[in-house]
Amino acid sequence: MEDFSQEDLDSLIEEALSGEKSKLIPKNGLQLGLFETNMLSHLHETFSKHIPNERLVSLFQDVRNDILSSKNSLSLQDLHTVTKNCKKCPNVLDSSDLPRWNSQNPDVLFIVDNPKIDKESADLFVSTMKSAGFESSKVCLTYVTRCSLNRKPENSEAINCAPYLHTEIQLLNPKLIVTLGLLPLSVIFNSDIQLKQYRGSISWIGYWPVLSTYSPIYCLKQGAQYTEQFASDIQQAYDFCYAKAENNDSKYKYS
Repeated sequence: MEDFSQEDLDSLIEEALSGEKSKLIPKNGLQLGLFETNMLSHLHETFSKHIPNERLVSLFQDVRNDILSSKNSLSLQDLHTVTKNCKKCPNVLDSSDLPRWNSQNPDVLFIVDNPKIDKESADLFVSTMKSAGFESSKVCLTYVTRCSLNRKPENSEAINCAPYLHTEIQLLNPKLIVTLGLLPLSVIFNSDIQLKQYRGSISWIGYWPVLSTYSPIYCLKQGAQYTEQFASDIQQAYDFCYAKAENNDSKYKYS
């Protein structure tokens, strides 16, 4: 915040929240590059037969970075300044939270409903990531709605925050997006869908591969079977990014 004068800050916030001319809306294409979905997914499917997946996901990350650098001139610092000062939702008084862990260049971006995570759910999530092989320096945790809520976000709140999430994905350019629960998946795919349709498989949306799984709190409520499936999905996310051997897993689904 010290890098901005009050005048610069006010101008940035006003522009970001003003509507059609906002920098949060990329200049070209749909917000997550939906027009390229089929092309990139088929290229990935073809190349995966010849290139180790660890190298392939890094290659795709480089390509996305080149494409997206011309589509969005907003910096992460600008975006997070805007989100910290957002007042779009009149019924929400809490200030918004910033992403956790690596909020600059993560390999994997995990998305949950909102920053309010109880200790038991957080412990399950962290322990499962560690067991899979993830380090905090390689991952980022972000949210559909930026304010801590003790309830399910309203549709209007998710809609208000969606441009922040879409822009953040472009700026972070992760190798893989992992949605934890139904709400993040619905916001990413912008449709009314069921988690069971996508859970445990890699699908493509725009430029990015997306793996969908349960939220930690749902696993705790449902029992050991769901906790085991959650652990399997997180392990699959790790293997997708770092497996050195060729991976032709039939669970990879291209849509």
